[in-house]
Amino acid sequence: MSEDIISGSEFKTRLIDLGYKDLSSEELKFNIRQIYMEENGELLKADIKILKSSDIESDFVKDSGYDGIAVHIDTVEKEEVYVISEGTQDLPDWLYNIKAMLAGQTIKQAQATDVFVQEAKKHFNVDDNVEVNGMSHSLAHNNNTIALLSFNTFDNVYSVNGAQLNYYQLFNTDFRFNDAVKNEFSFNNDDEVYNLSPQDLHDFAMTYYKDKADRIDQVISTDDPLYAVSVVRGFFTLGSITMVDTNPDVPGLRELIADIPDNVIKEFQELAIDFAVASNEGGTNEGVKELIGIDVGAFKDKEGMELAGHIIANYDTMVRALNEKLPPLLDRVQTVTANSNEIFGSLEEAGYITERQKEVTIDHLTRIEKSLIDIENILKDNVNLRDKLNNPFLGAGNEIVTILRLASNLVEIYMSYMEIEKTGILKRLESIKDSHGLQEMLSSMSDGLKSYIGADMIYTSTSTKGEPIKVNISAALRMYQKSIPILEAKSTKISNFEKAIKDELDESYKDEKRKVQDEINQMESSPSSYRFLLSKHGYYPTFNKEIKSIRIHEIFYPLENNDFEEHLEELKKSVESGKLYIEKYRNAIEDLFEEEENVSQLFDLSRRI
Repeated sequence: MSEDIISGSEFKTRLIDLGYKDLSSEELKFNIRQIYMEENGELLKADIKILKSSDIESDFVKDSGYDGIAVHIDTVEKEEVYVISEGTQDLPDWLYNIKAMLAGQTIKQAQATDVFVQEAKKHFNVDDNVEVNGMSHSLAHNNNTIALLSFNTFDNVYSVNGAQLNYYQLFNTDFRFNDAVKNEFSFNNDDEVYNLSPQDLHDFAMTYYKDKADRIDQVISTDDPLYAVSVVRGFFTLGSITMVDTNPDVPGLRELIADIPDNVIKEFQELAIDFAVASNEGGTNEGVKELIGIDVGAFKDKEGMELAGHIIANYDTMVRALNEKLPPLLDRVQTVTANSNEIFGSLEEAGYITERQKEVTIDHLTRIEKSLIDIENILKDNVNLRDKLNNPFLGAGNEIVTILRLASNLVEIYMSYMEIEKTGILKRLESIKDSHGLQEMLSSMSDGLKSYIGADMIYTSTSTKGEPIKVNISAALRMYQKSIPILEAKSTKISNFEKAIKDELDESYKDEKRKVQDEINQMESSPSSYRFLLSKHGYYPTFNKEIKSIRIHEIFYPLENNDFEEHLEELKKSVESGKLYIEKYRNAIEDLFEEEENVSQLFDLSRRI
């Protein structure tokens, strides 16, 4: 890995971060060169080509939700392809997470990863001897590693805070692994795999794929929620792992998640499987319908009387469906409330939430559970009553009462949610989300004087007395890099303006003056040629009159309001003062650091990217 053109965890993590930014191909090339220069202290002497997954003609890739960028780097010594697969970004990605990693029912994005890589290799005209490296974060690690294990798509995979592999997912999609598991544990029906000992299946998967483990390199935050979740049934972590404590103020969540009983995790997994199987057959709408019994898509474009008419026309069917689907859903909600003291108590002990936030959340989760139970009972009573009543008027009155009772409980659920939100618990838990991101990981990567804020490189000076001074060297280089060309462009515009003044005013005035003088000379030297002018005064050639001489007394007034010297001088001074300021800024930064930091060299190199 050290021999790669792009090497070092910092460089690779910053490159993965570029994948999330909406940059053009030219902007991507520039940023790759900039990061290379900052990390290596030299220019990247290579030809760089870019291909985005959105640029290829593949309906399969587009429909899968996969997003990626392929970077082809060709130096004199080496040629490589880096594929940055993007992690979870939007609702389709989160739905895919449920189907793929929790339920283990699909590898569609991993398949799309392989399709994109093959298209990229064709586009760049590279053969199988050219190394292809996968770069990933979050969901993208799951995609890249499955592509490596199942299709041998990559030579190596590097990931930060990745969503780990799921052996149920591989069992359902990798036929070779499926056969190996069935032979090892002696069963035929695929559904029986969920009844196997999770630990036995975990150990078997680790052994089965161990020959490719050395091609997977991961950096994981101990505070990353995906790392915490990977302790539950289904997940296994493969490859070389470097653990980093990115948030020392709080313990990681892994131990808290590990305390959740396996039967609880299994219930959530079964819920995810029901959703995944249904949505794979009929889309997300069908998945939601499988859980609650109602086709929410039917409400999408209806409002007013049309919506009311739809509810009345389908009321009986909807109530019966809710009555059937709500009990198992409620069971899973009750699983959360039954374990709420342990879950939220652990979060309080770890410092993620306060005692008040814990108490209010548990109280209102209990109220939500009670409202769901009431809804279940209301629906059950309504169905029983409708079966007994034959009078349509009594039936209609019952439906009105049922709707009012349901509405009351729905309002109660909403108010409980609002009370939970008011405690600020959701904002307090933001730190968990931050620990999954790339910025917190980068900020923890420091070798003393060098560190990171976001994706920018920071230098820390200790040469001055008092507190250390931190300088965002990436921002400083960007300012220097962009300011000098701007000032030079401004100087060029001033020169063009000065030339335009001379050409359009001074030279034009002289040219017009010369034309008038030429005409005067012509009249004075050849007066007879202007005899026709006498006709304007009543004289005609037949009168035998002639002009013997013409004398013109000319006065040329100087051109007014054309003195721009003062304005031009001010404009020139503004450019010079700007350059002086930038150079002083550069010198001030250079003075803060020792020569071995190569700061001066970085400023010089930044102008040559």
